[in-house]
Amino acid sequence: MKTKDEVKITDENKEPKGFMVDFEHRTDGVLISGHFPDKHSGKSLIETEEKAWELARKFAEILPQNYVNIYVIKEDFCPVEGYEEKILRKYL
Repeated sequence: MKTKDEVKITDENKEPKGFMVDFEHRTDGVLISGHFPDKHSGKSLIETEEKAWELARKFAEILPQNYVNIYVIKEDFCPVEGYEEKILRKYL
């Protein structure tokens, strides 16, 4: 295999970089986790952490009270640094 071909394969398999908004949806006494955008379905991730927090705030404002614990995660599904101080908590 040529080096050029190896680089192409490596580049195609790289994990997309960016951010997502994570949340929990309370239904029938159970918390169900979710996030957007869905990187596994090929959706583009949010480019910056600041934009992700902005979308998280807008998301929190328009959703009913049963959507709780809204915060930003990285492409590896780990919360961003300092999320504990920024998490958007909603209570029933």
